[in-house]
Amino acid sequence: MAKSARRGPKVKASAAASSANSSGTSTPSSQAGPIPPFTRAPESLKPFLEPLSQHQIYLVHIDTTPEDIKKQVFVIPCIINAVIIGLLAFRIYMVREIYPAMLAAVVGMSSSMSLDTSTMEWEEIAKVALRRIGTVLFDYFLVTVFFSWPIRFWFGPVRWRRNVGVRGHEIIVRRSQPDMTQGLKRDRWIREDEETRDKIVAAVTPERIRKTGYLLVDADWDLDYDAMIHAHEMVADPHKYESIGLDDFRTAVLVNTDAHGWLVWHVGDENESINTSTGATSTCTSTPEEPVRSAQRDQILAFKDKLTAMGKEDLFFRWVELIQYESTLPGGFTPERQRSAMLQVQKLFEENEVNFSQFWEDVGGLEEFTEQLD
Repeated sequence: MAKSARRGPKVKASAAASSANSSGTSTPSSQAGPIPPFTRAPESLKPFLEPLSQHQIYLVHIDTTPEDIKKQVFVIPCIINAVIIGLLAFRIYMVREIYPAMLAAVVGMSSSMSLDTSTMEWEEIAKVALRRIGTVLFDYFLVTVFFSWPIRFWFGPVRWRRNVGVRGHEIIVRRSQPDMTQGLKRDRWIREDEETRDKIVAAVTPERIRKTGYLLVDADWDLDYDAMIHAHEMVADPHKYESIGLDDFRTAVLVNTDAHGWLVWHVGDENESINTSTGATSTCTSTPEEPVRSAQRDQILAFKDKLTAMGKEDLFFRWVELIQYESTLPGGFTPERQRSAMLQVQKLFEENEVNFSQFWEDVGGLEEFTEQLD
C-alpha cells in the first residue's frame, strides 16, 4: 500500500478565500477555464480516453524499471496462482465422487451416500449431517474466495503481458478504486477535497512511481489492463494514430468534468512546471539566460527539499498551484499579482506553522526569489 503523503495542517477554505479577497484578486473557483494545474486533454489522447470511465480518476506514467526486475516481480504472482490452481484441482479430484453421490441421495436415488436413518442413533445422524455440511461450506469458501483469483489473473496481468510483453518502457495506467471515488462530488472535488488531492499527489511522486507498475496496486489504485494494452497498441500503430507517442503518456493525472470534459495534469513536466510557476518561458534551445534559469531551478528545488524535510511537502504543490493560477490570469504576472501571491503564500505558511521570514532566508532570500517571478 502506498505510503501516505506527509503534509501539514490543512488551510481552511475561509482563510484562503479571505487572503485572496484581501489582495484584490479573484479566486481559482471563479475562473472560466480548468483549474490549474489541470488543462484540457489534447485531441491526440481522445481515442485513448473514450473507453475510460468518466467517473474514475486515472494516473498514467512510463515504467522504466529494468526488464529483469519486471520479470522477477511477475513470476511471483504466477507461482502463487499456479499453486492455487493446483490446490483447487487436487480438491476437485478428492471430491469427484462425493457430490454426485450426495446429489443422488438428495433426490432419493441409491448411492454410497445414502443412509438408513431408521437404524441410526440421533447422534450418528447429527455427526454425518455436520460432516457433510462442513464439506459443502469448505468447498463453497474455496470456490468463492480463491477460484476467482486465477481467473482475474489470467484475464488481467497474463493477458497484459501476452499482448505487451516485457519492455524497457511500459505505459502504466492506474484507475481509482470504487471506494475512493464513490463519495466524490463530481466537478467539485478538484477544488474542495484536499484529502483526495493529497492521495493523488502521493501516488505520482517520483519515489512512488519508481516502483514497477505491478507493485502500485493498493487500497486506492488498481491497474487498468485494458487501458494499458490499448495505449501500447496506439503507440505501436503510427499509421492509425499519427499524433500519439510514448511521450503523451508521461506522468499525468486524468479526470473528467461536466464543464470541460477530460482534463490532464502532466505531473512529470518538472522543468515546465517550475518555469511556469516562476513566470519564465520554457525553451529547448540553449540561451545566455540558461545559467540563470538553472540557478532559479536549483533554488526552487531547494525550496521543495526543505519543505519535504519539514514534513510539509504538500505546501510546495499548493504554492505551485497558487502561482500557476495567478500567472495565467489575463494581463500576465504583474508586480501587483506577484505581491498578492506572496501575501497568500505568507498566510499559507503561517497557517501551517512555518516561519515565513526564516524559511525564505534559509532558501536564499525573499528578495532574490521575488526577482525570479518577473
